[in-house]
Amino acid sequence: MAANKVDIRPGVSILAVLRHLNYKPWYALAEFVDNAVESLSRNIDSLRAHHGNGFKLVVSIDIDTSSPARISIRDNAAGIAIADFGRAFRPAAIPPDRSGLAEFGMGMKSAACWCAPLWHVRTSALDEPVTRTVRYEIANIVNDEIEELDIKEAPEDADRHFTEIVLEDIFHVPVGRTIGKLKEHLTDIYRVLIREGDLGQQPAGNGAPCTAAVEIG
Repeated sequence: MAANKVDIRPGVSILAVLRHLNYKPWYALAEFVDNAVESLSRNIDSLRAHHGNGFKLVVSIDIDTSSPARISIRDNAAGIAIADFGRAFRPAAIPPDRSGLAEFGMGMKSAACWCAPLWHVRTSALDEPVTRTVRYEIANIVNDEIEELDIKEAPEDADRHFTEIVLEDIFHVPVGRTIGKLKEHLTDIYRVLIREGDLGQQPAGNGAPCTAAVEIG
């Protein structure tokens, strides 16, 4: 297993305060779904070349409320290529223009820090025969002013591609009616995106659309 580094500057000092933002759990989860949708849109031709015109994006959200609470979000989009790691893992500023896929305002890193003090991303990019994992331990990063994180690598089948984000020891545990609200709001959010074509629903060669599904369990 090899280990490289990813630079997470600038802004590591803000990671600890992101949990105090006035935010909603369905918008935080929507940030992760947006990343999958964006990956689908950028890589639709390659994904169809591998899987055919009927390829379907699926984002699965698994919520474990037992202590310590844990949420995992997994998609079968194109994964995060090593060339994109710098952009993907730096803390993001809230964008002034929220009309596109960043409309919910935080991005993967900030949404994850709002959700949990411990989280990691495991991903395998299309055509890259390796799985890479980056782990965030927010207290250690902030206290020790850590500016680079290890990238742990393991061999993988080049045909596999996914991204899995695991949030551990959740600050805002969704229980009871909140889980129902998560399903309701995410359905509403992505119904709009499907209608507007933001889920990569360009017609396939055989006339079939490229569709997406969000599953919450």
